[in-house]
Parts: sequence; C-alpha cells; structure tokens
Amino acid sequence: MERRRTQPGETPAKLSQIAYQRFKEALFAGRIALGATVSQGELAELLEVQTGTLREAMQRLEQEGFLVVLPRSGIQIVKPDLAHLKDCFQMRRVIEAEALRRFAERVTMGEIVEWRQRHDEIIDLARDGVVESVLFARAAELDRAFHGALVEGTRNPLMITSHAQMMEQICVVRLDTLYMLSSLAIVHTMQEHLAVLSALEAQDPEAAVTAMEAHLARSMHRAMGL
Repeated sequence: MERRRTQPGETPAKLSQIAYQRFKEALFAGRIALGATVSQGELAELLEVQTGTLREAMQRLEQEGFLVVLPRSGIQIVKPDLAHLKDCFQMRRVIEAEALRRFAERVTMGEIVEWRQRHDEIIDLARDGVVESVLFARAAELDRAFHGALVEGTRNPLMITSHAQMMEQICVVRLDTLYMLSSLAIVHTMQEHLAVLSALEAQDPEAAVTAMEAHLARSMHRAMGL
C-alpha cells in the first residue's frame, strides 16, 4: 500500500493523527518489535514524520497502552502479557453480552438469515481449500463486522470506543504468542458465531449470550496458542 504523503498546510492535529495511524500500521505489520526500546528520532524516521508531530501522537499512544516514554532512555514498545489478554477478553465479555441483549431486541429474521449466509460462505471457502491469504482476509473482515455490528448497535460511544481498544490490544498480544490462524480455526469461529445466530433466531437472548461467552472463551484460548 502506498503511504499517504503529508501535505503542506496540514494542521498539527491532522499530522499527529497521521503519525498515530502510521505507528499502528507499523506495529501490526511487524516493523516495530514488541518490547523494543527506540529513540524518538529512530521512531520518527521509521514513521517518516517530524519529531514534533510524533510527540503529540506518543501521548495518545501511551494513554492507550501501546508504548511507555522512558525519561532520558527512549521509548519502550509495550509487550502485553497473557494476563493482559485475559483482562481484555473479560472486558469484551461484559460489553458484548450487553450489546447482544440489545441487538436481540431489534434484529430482524431477514438480518439473521443474511448473517448466516455470510458465515456459511466463509465455511465453504475454508472447506474448498481457497488460498489461505484470501480466506484469512475474508474471515477477519466478517469477524470484525459481526462483533462490530453488535457493539455499534448499542449507540453507546463509551462502549464502542472501549471495545475497539480491547480488540486492538488483543491483536497486539497475538503478535507475540503462539497464535496460529488456520482454516480449521476459522471454521470453528464461524460455527461459534452461527450458534449465537441460532439462539437469536429462536428468540432466546440469554442462550445467545451463553453462546457468545463460550465463543469468546474459545477465542481467548486460540489467541493464547492453546
């Protein structure tokens, strides 16, 4: 992907957002090592931004737990541990359980059928042996869409923001664990989603919550490489 060039006259806030986004892109692409300590100049060079711009982005990244600024020592990239992963999934369970109950109140049968079809398509792709890179991208997109639709449906900005941050933190932990994505893991994930949809179709919100909690528990184990 071609990197967006900064434009003359862009505001400091805009430039800070660019630096913030570039940091995350580099982190998730593996170009920034978890646990590493780098200088501000080295990080600015990697992200192709000015050091002044980077300072503002660093404040936000530190607040979100991605890095720690060490006085006179540089910048340490946070390396989350498995305890942190468990905390993130615990928060997800709380948020998604409430989101799912609200979702059950307004979802239509037509929407459930559409979600089911989208999941069945991914399962068929996995079983047909489609190219893994295509399968993984399609499955990740659907997973984000499914969980995102539940939480965004609450129309609660605090829940939406907290959930998005938890999802990013889980992705960071996965960078440093034995988490291995496979066609079989994708099939299991889609089937777990389908169990939630079946409970919604039966108009049983609590059964849907139970199915979601089971899914998140298994998802946590997969993220831990178990």
